[in-house]
Amino acid sequence: MDRFGQVEMSGAENMMEKLLDVKDLRVSFYGDKGSVQVVRGFDISLHKGEVVGILGESGSGKTVSSSSIIKLVDESLGRIDSGEAIFKDKDLLKLSGKELKGIRGNEISYVFQNSSAALSPYKRIGKQLGEVLKTHGLPDSKDHILKTLEEVGLEDGERIFHMYPFQLSGGQNQRIMIAQCILCSPELLIADEPTSSIDASLQKTILDLLRDISTRNQMSVIIITHDFGVAKYLCDRLMVMYGGLVLEEGAIDEILNSPLHPYTQELMRCARSLAEDDETMYTIEGAPPTPYQFRDECPFYSRCSLREDACREGIPERTDIDGRKVRCIKYEKR
Repeated sequence: MDRFGQVEMSGAENMMEKLLDVKDLRVSFYGDKGSVQVVRGFDISLHKGEVVGILGESGSGKTVSSSSIIKLVDESLGRIDSGEAIFKDKDLLKLSGKELKGIRGNEISYVFQNSSAALSPYKRIGKQLGEVLKTHGLPDSKDHILKTLEEVGLEDGERIFHMYPFQLSGGQNQRIMIAQCILCSPELLIADEPTSSIDASLQKTILDLLRDISTRNQMSVIIITHDFGVAKYLCDRLMVMYGGLVLEEGAIDEILNSPLHPYTQELMRCARSLAEDDETMYTIEGAPPTPYQFRDECPFYSRCSLREDACREGIPERTDIDGRKVRCIKYEKR
């Protein structure tokens, strides 16, 4: 199942300094049928130096949840309905655009899924990185930029400094995007599928880079992924999303070794089938619900082999089991 192998835990679970605390985040998008809530109550607590993964199928709400923390939702497309996101004693959701501008890219950085699209094709790499520094009132230092490029594994920084994104490979642009995000030494890095658009041969390199930067700078990381291998290699803790809700949360080893929620169990079965190269690969029957299909019930109800009539009597409450959290009525009954 694990394409990358085992690593030791970072010890972040022992760190007591809380950096981010998000509670009951709800986000809606506008559509032809009116507004629809795509994130229905997202909570995350993150400690300094901790790496947390958010895993789920496409459409589960993981990207919207994470990007909404720093209000990256286009107001013409959607809105944040409610919630709070406390970052160093400030509620990010209540800050003005000007106040957030000083935090984005400086204290909190976001690595977008498509790095080539996130970089301007009309500006040289050095100029783009220099603009990040100037935006946050820092000197446009070429030496600092070259040092950061070297830090992300781009040793030919002098040459790359004068190039355009289209002259570079996907892997190089991904590293440049990470370099851009760590130029100002942020305390939190949100990485959206950071290995999805690059060759498999480079994926481990990018993951090693993120882990090394986190360890060296005590930088917290939220990594959005659909890949258990990525989560196992990089994360201290994992959150499993489906239908706009977190269905399970806990230490990565605990979830991988003994998943609680039927959805997590099914995902693990799919991952094992893929890793073992089964002749007939196991798949979960049915398809994830679209936001217009969300109901006041367990979102996994229609695909769950363990479903009961009671699963349709409201969204299950989060149940705490020895520090792990799960939304499933079979645990509510304990």
